[in-house]
Amino acid sequence: MQCFNGNSSHDIFESLKAQLKAKIAELKTEELDSTDRDAWIDYWENEYYCPLVTIYPNNAELDLNQQTVQTYNSWHQVAWDEPEYFDVEGVRATYKVPYTGTPWFFKMRPSTFTLSGHDAEEIIDPGKDGFGYIVFVLETPLNSATPEGIEKHFADQVEDFSKQIERCNKDAESYNNSLRSIIESTLDKRIEQLDKFASLRRGLNLPLNQVKDAPLAMPLRIKKKTLRISRPAKVASSEQSYSIDDATYRHIAEIIESSGIMMERAPSAFNALEEKQLRDVLLSALNTHYEDKASGEAFRKHGKTDIQIPVDNHSAYIAECKIWKGAESFKKALLQLFSYTTWRDTKVSVIVFNKKNKNFEKVLDSANEVLEEESISCARRKHAQWYCKIQNEIDERIMHVTIQIFDLSV
Repeated sequence: MQCFNGNSSHDIFESLKAQLKAKIAELKTEELDSTDRDAWIDYWENEYYCPLVTIYPNNAELDLNQQTVQTYNSWHQVAWDEPEYFDVEGVRATYKVPYTGTPWFFKMRPSTFTLSGHDAEEIIDPGKDGFGYIVFVLETPLNSATPEGIEKHFADQVEDFSKQIERCNKDAESYNNSLRSIIESTLDKRIEQLDKFASLRRGLNLPLNQVKDAPLAMPLRIKKKTLRISRPAKVASSEQSYSIDDATYRHIAEIIESSGIMMERAPSAFNALEEKQLRDVLLSALNTHYEDKASGEAFRKHGKTDIQIPVDNHSAYIAECKIWKGAESFKKALLQLFSYTTWRDTKVSVIVFNKKNKNFEKVLDSANEVLEEESISCARRKHAQWYCKIQNEIDERIMHVTIQIFDLSV
């Protein structure tokens, strides 16, 4: 079968976007009533997200069988009675290369492509273990077959497929990165169509009192695990949640980063501070940007080391400060996030300060290993900053977690 010669990636992803918008536009009032907005965003993102393909040539399997093969008879072109092919003793080599990701990428034509080649015997879809297989086959006469020749043939095919998949992944990554913003804008448009109170509620400052019987949990507008998300269901009015929107969430991370960089430039001035004192530095910076007119403070102290945006005795946002004490301690802190809230979806920042380890790169590598293991998805946005989704396998709750690590070692 020939691969990478189907519909263009542009047409496919534009079609998926149109389908997504149409599905959201079909949501009815009874479906959105008393449900969580961010839960819907997660649901639709999971439905339309296209996992990138990763090929694992180092785990390929080779199978050899001796059999009769056909070889071309060059005399056929000059003598009409000569057969076009001869049957000779030969070898059939089958090379199975594992992969993970979206199987139909192998049919998609990337935005940058070549027309020739790209042949495989079969593309097997991923099974329950998440692995699929690209099957290559080589049939060659036994007298001309060599180990080096067979290895080179399959290595060239894998290299070709890897290049094409890299192009497909690049197109898919652009599509995946646009999903949340498309879903947010389309969902908010649908909410406005169905809920005449939506625009009023979005404009309210903290604290936002929930209107009795008002549907929809609106966001607060202030100045290798598998993702499993069920279709959002209604929740009791007492359990209605609020959350900051994604743009505000990203802006908070930028403020924290600026404060952390300021500390890194003068590590001796901050190295002696404890978690609580480092937290207060961040708290001061955040409250220069966001202020609750009613209380004079949008970001408040809560407990020993964290910062929160409180609404109705719950938290719409939490920033947890930690001193780096090793990978196991960091892992435990991530898993404890679920104990901070009973809400399905809470946006959280985990700010880690390295005070004792001279090898900061080793700290980052250890943190990255933990995040790759514990997250259902993890993107390393900057050298010392990650955005991850961590899911509670029991009740499907998802924590959106931004992890930022700063080096205060002296």
